[in-house]
Amino acid sequence: MTYPTQPVYAPPPVAPQKPTRFGALAWAAVILGIVGVVGSWVIFLNNLTAIGAFVGIVLGVIALFGTRKVLAIVGVVLCVLGIVFTVVAQQSAVEELNKVFDTPGAAPKQEALVQPPTWGKRYTWANGLSVDVAEPVACTPGQFASPQNIARAVKFKITVTNGTGAAFETALMSMGDDAQFNGQRAERVFDSGGECGGGFESVTVLPGKTYTYEAAYSVGAQPGEMQLVFEPTFNSDKAAFVGKA
Repeated sequence: MTYPTQPVYAPPPVAPQKPTRFGALAWAAVILGIVGVVGSWVIFLNNLTAIGAFVGIVLGVIALFGTRKVLAIVGVVLCVLGIVFTVVAQQSAVEELNKVFDTPGAAPKQEALVQPPTWGKRYTWANGLSVDVAEPVACTPGQFASPQNIARAVKFKITVTNGTGAAFETALMSMGDDAQFNGQRAERVFDSGGECGGGFESVTVLPGKTYTYEAAYSVGAQPGEMQLVFEPTFNSDKAAFVGKA
């Protein structure tokens, strides 16, 4: 007795998978973008991650011509964000450093040169040191005064007040050496035996104490504008007193 044979069905042919093109570049762009975003807030390290993000942008743009376009777009966007975040983080770090180093000694010059004080006014530096310049008075130089042939001399009484917490050495201070009369240099008068006096001496001014001295200058025969500039230490703010003399 014979039995009928069962028909044999062949499985349908499997379509071959299309090879991915530039898929590895798309993944590389995504990875570099993630690293760039995460590392953008780490100062100094973010310079390297930003370079990696830039490389990722190049790889992602190339991958856009392949089969993983969406993945490539994601990688490019992440890389761009990584670079943007790095720039923002570095700008914030620079601003913070500027605040840290923005000390009174390194602060921008005060407005003394814009709106200078005049005779009888006081100028106070950020550390508490101050200087007062009284109204000038005429003085007659003696026979042995220097310089010779003085047309007219005026004398100022200058008071330094130490409002700081430490002793102040006047030798550190430029005290009236920068003097001008009508736009020209006014020479200091040294007249130890006459009315104009000998001038400034180097002393130590203790905290809370004052030091007063007199300084005379040779000026023109007619009244004019006088300028005296004081600077307590090198590269500090300048106090420029301006008035008639």
